[in-house]
Amino acid sequence: MARSTEEIRVGVVVIIAAALFLTALVFVGGVNLFRKKRVVYTTYFKFAGGLEPGTFVRFGGLKVGTVEAAGIDPQDSTRIRVELLIAGGTPIRSNSKARISSLGFLGENYVEISPGTRDAALLPAGSEIPALEIVQLAEVFNNVNNITVNANKAISDLDDRVVALSDNLNKLVNNLNDIAGTENRRHLATVLSNADGMLAESRPRLAKTLGNLETTSTKLGPTVDNVNATLAKANTLADHLNALVTDNSKEIHDSLLRLQTSLADTQRLVNNLNETLDSNRANLDETLENIRVSSQNLKQFTDTVKQRPFSLIRIKTEKEHLPPAGISGRSSPQPAHRTETASAP
Repeated sequence: MARSTEEIRVGVVVIIAAALFLTALVFVGGVNLFRKKRVVYTTYFKFAGGLEPGTFVRFGGLKVGTVEAAGIDPQDSTRIRVELLIAGGTPIRSNSKARISSLGFLGENYVEISPGTRDAALLPAGSEIPALEIVQLAEVFNNVNNITVNANKAISDLDDRVVALSDNLNKLVNNLNDIAGTENRRHLATVLSNADGMLAESRPRLAKTLGNLETTSTKLGPTVDNVNATLAKANTLADHLNALVTDNSKEIHDSLLRLQTSLADTQRLVNNLNETLDSNRANLDETLENIRVSSQNLKQFTDTVKQRPFSLIRIKTEKEHLPPAGISGRSSPQPAHRTETASAP
């Protein structure tokens, strides 16, 4: 009887150990003991972070699958292609992101998939999950090292600048001490007293000047308004003129062309007149000379009649009038004979 009890106890212990082992395989080892449906998703990383087949995949911190395969992408050798075997029914959405994470500072890396948002559509099986690249620890250390070097350099430069600034401050203090000496203070007091006296003397004139300026500005207000109104009218007139010129631009252009043609015709007429004058200048000079001679003869005849009016009733042969010296090439004028018959007494 005691032996049977001992066997029962051993059997219970074995059963409990087997159950614990199977539980460990299911929840720790990721063994699909009950053959739940799993689907495959794909993601790509620039840095795989030690991922290998069997690495856990978590969704919102819960383990939902493992890494099926990891290798260099044959289409793009600059990234790593990772295939994820995830339990069916996991609500991976179109805005979910895959990234490499770890549960602790020294824990192993795993693939973490973010849940996304509720209003986003579910991502079909076999699709690509967008990846978020992680910052490598070496890069962090390099950045920290660069920051430390730059900080040390900045501190060194700051020390130099502080030293230079302190020297400048010492010089400034010495200069201020020199300026604030007894003699300088006495001169400064004298200058201030003189300035007070000048201000006291000039205060009435300044007040009067300010009053005049205020009066002038008050009077200038309407003038400025009138100028502004005039400028507004001038702008309006300019706009009207611009509109008029724009509307009548073709007519103005045609008028200018006609004016240009008229000016050209006038220029040709003037040139023709000049040529005519040049060609007939000798004849004109001769005609003017004949007119001058005739005027002189008429003047002589008039003077003769005034001096001897009785010559009008006598038969007298006038002397031949010769043309003035220097005129040649033309016939002398024939003497005019006037014959008058006097009435019998």
